[in-house]
Amino acid sequence: MMILVWQPQPAAARSVSLLIDAGDGAVLRADGANALWYPASLTKMMTAFMVFEAAKAGKIHLSDKITISANAAGQSPTKFGFKVGQKITVEQALTAMLVVSGNDAAVALAEAIGGSEENFAQMMTEAAHKLGMTRTEFRNATGLPNAGQVTTARDLAHLALHILQSYPDHYKFFGKRSVTIAGRTEPSVNGILSSYQGADGMKTGFTCGSGYNLVASASRNGRRLIGVVLGAGSRGERAALMTQLLNTGFQVPSAEKPKLKELAVKVSVDEQGPPPTILKGGDCNQRVAEEGNSTITTATRISGWGIVFGAFGQKGDAEKTIAAMKTRLKGTIKKGRPAIIQRTWEGLTRYSALLVGLEQAEAGKACKQIWADKGYCLALSPAVLANPNAEWR
Repeated sequence: MMILVWQPQPAAARSVSLLIDAGDGAVLRADGANALWYPASLTKMMTAFMVFEAAKAGKIHLSDKITISANAAGQSPTKFGFKVGQKITVEQALTAMLVVSGNDAAVALAEAIGGSEENFAQMMTEAAHKLGMTRTEFRNATGLPNAGQVTTARDLAHLALHILQSYPDHYKFFGKRSVTIAGRTEPSVNGILSSYQGADGMKTGFTCGSGYNLVASASRNGRRLIGVVLGAGSRGERAALMTQLLNTGFQVPSAEKPKLKELAVKVSVDEQGPPPTILKGGDCNQRVAEEGNSTITTATRISGWGIVFGAFGQKGDAEKTIAAMKTRLKGTIKKGRPAIIQRTWEGLTRYSALLVGLEQAEAGKACKQIWADKGYCLALSPAVLANPNAEWR
């Protein structure tokens, strides 16, 4: 006899949202607030909270110097671009992580506090549960794709509210418009800070699995609101949904509204099941075009193992990097086809520079040579190259 076992399917690809009054925790609007979702770079809100907690306990100070490891420097974009061995302060790492969503900065902080990112992620989860983030699990400090890393709009609003209440002096880090480190200045990736009157902080996030996420806080006439949007289809849609949410909220009184803590025990049937996979097109499709000596291509056209040397703001910089690496690796690899993959991360277009069509041993040997020269290199298997949600992207 055949036994059929029902398994929950991913939820429909739609955004969820939540709006609360920060003054009394009143829920002004809620749509799927307890639905599991991939946090993407909203994870860095929790990473920042862990830094605040460590500083409060005297375990670390914002002025302390930390050293960028090869693991931190080798993180996938978006990142600030710290070099292996570079020394920065905790405050600089915190600012780079929140302003430009630097994955390298997030991992550097995780290693400084937890010893390793894996251990830090366990600490994050334990702290989240202690806070009352009942449906949240962390597997890394960055928000890069991991099927086990989930949260909800309700949990994120709870975290945002706790940061505002417990660390009002540190909230300023979430609203900085730019960051300057070692003479290099980068603008904030959080567009709501400039597009919405009264918005003064929190965080954006994006992966192909999560869609476009945003936690924002805004204050008008002495009243502060916290909004959460998860799973928007584009950066513009994310901003529009948040704008509409906040505008509506400032017109709604909080009296007699349910409180945020009450949502945790009211998980509806529609909010059960695994997180959805959101984006299949748009920024999650690579453009195909033959240009110059390198190829802007799709993963489906890539065969064999590949090595990636980083992601750049200009296609020309990616081409120059590929040319330089081919020269440096002459004699180490016998073959290797140039490839450039254009993607958008947190609203910023980047061009990943690769050599593909390699054997596994060649890819590993090539990266070891680059690492010895303190450069960035990551060997990618055919399965990873073909995965549109792969972390290196």
